[in-house]
Amino acid sequence: MRRWLPLGLLLAACAETAPAPTPTVWIGRSELDLVSALGVPSRVHEAEGRRFLAYDEAGAPGPAVVPSIGIGGFRSSGGWGSASGIGTGVGLSFGNFGAPGPCTTSFEIRDGRVIGATRQGPGCG
Repeated sequence: MRRWLPLGLLLAACAETAPAPTPTVWIGRSELDLVSALGVPSRVHEAEGRRFLAYDEAGAPGPAVVPSIGIGGFRSSGGWGSASGIGTGVGLSFGNFGAPGPCTTSFEIRDGRVIGATRQGPGCG
């Protein structure tokens, strides 16, 4: 069992996270369902009987810690003899792996139902 733990960690590190569902999945749903699932919107604008709910996602987060794995080898000779070897290692990489900027998702509401949805900004991917 313990031999499989490093393999599991490696596979988990390589797995991609699922992208957020497109906002169009909310079209036809009620405003109450939307707010219940996503929370209070960042901004609300009303015009001509329609409402626009905007949800802001933060820009690039701070530094991230990401698991990494490496393989190395060496060969040395001189003096009284020679040596060679191979090794593996598991470590952590530090850096800023976040989105390139903010992303705003806007939902258009008419008669209490979502009738349109858009995403804008460099971090929307």
